[in-house]
Amino acid sequence: MQYFGVLETKYEEVFLTSSYLYLNKEDEEIDTKQFKQLIKTNKDKKKNIIGTIILYSPIVTPIDCDSNTFLLNQDFDKYDELVELKIENYLTIFKQAMKNKFEGKIVEVINLFNLVEKNIDASSLLMKFDSDLEIYYSQQNTEFDRDIMYLDCKNIIPKGKFVFFAWGEKINPKEFIYINNYAQTIFRRCKFELNKNVAFIYKKEKTLQWAEDFIQFASISQTSKYKNSINNSIKKSFENFPPTCEAYE
Repeated sequence: MQYFGVLETKYEEVFLTSSYLYLNKEDEEIDTKQFKQLIKTNKDKKKNIIGTIILYSPIVTPIDCDSNTFLLNQDFDKYDELVELKIENYLTIFKQAMKNKFEGKIVEVINLFNLVEKNIDASSLLMKFDSDLEIYYSQQNTEFDRDIMYLDCKNIIPKGKFVFFAWGEKINPKEFIYINNYAQTIFRRCKFELNKNVAFIYKKEKTLQWAEDFIQFASISQTSKYKNSINNSIKKSFENFPPTCEAYE
């Protein structure tokens, strides 16, 4: 599996504005030029992209850069261009789940928030996101550029035959009302307006319906005692096509 994406920078921040997992054929490795041909036109995308994974936020590094050093402090100069990215730990489980099943196909990866930031769950940042999303559809200026930071939640059209939600179980509707509304809009649009095949992993004791009602979808980056159970459930989900909702214990 290879990972390709486009990084942008603005106001001393870095954003991942698009990215794709390429499911290599046996003994195959492609470069960015070859990958671009696979998504060159809408017809190509429709043919080659089998589905979409929605995560919470990206932690990404271009293939030749240092993962432990802020990208703006390195010699990277290919912003706004498609580049190959390292496959970080939080994507490895998808690599294992889809191995040898969809060779030569692509899965689009998108994020609730495009900011590349390890501490994105800090309350100070979430308060800024919530304030931004409160005025997102107004004429007021948002703190983070709305076009490169956020998804157009009312008009989003995920590609492929499925949408796999893995943005985690931390969206708090009481503390961050507008983040919740933003995420709810994305989920409901995918499932009810676009009639996409929606899949996710949920905690068995909470029930599938509860997970949908409160948009709590297990994250593959979870490091708690449930990590192995979540990973096994993701693998089980992708034994089917389109993937299915599965519980973890």
